[in-house]
Amino acid sequence: MILITPIEISQTASGGTWSFNTPKFSGGDLRQIIIKPATATTTYDLDITDDKDNTVYTKDGITGYFSDLIYLPLRGIYTVAVDTSSVNEAYTGRLLIEE
Repeated sequence: MILITPIEISQTASGGTWSFNTPKFSGGDLRQIIIKPATATTTYDLDITDDKDNTVYTKDGITGYFSDLIYLPLRGIYTVAVDTSSVNEAYTGRLLIEE
């Protein structure tokens, strides 16, 4: 049986940025990223880095709602960050982890 665990995102950009750390993963795969700023015209960049400061995922120039189906094996703690947000506002979304 496949177990899908969501990590809910609820952040507010300040100075054009926000970030948070995930729980520590001992295995599993990131399967989907969903990010939704409060305004559909907000532009931003998205980065995910591992606990050794390696960028494992990046997407620049996103406008509004973003969803990506991916396959990214997870081990350790990751930092999910939005920067260069054109508006300081609330963001919601989720990461879907397959375990």
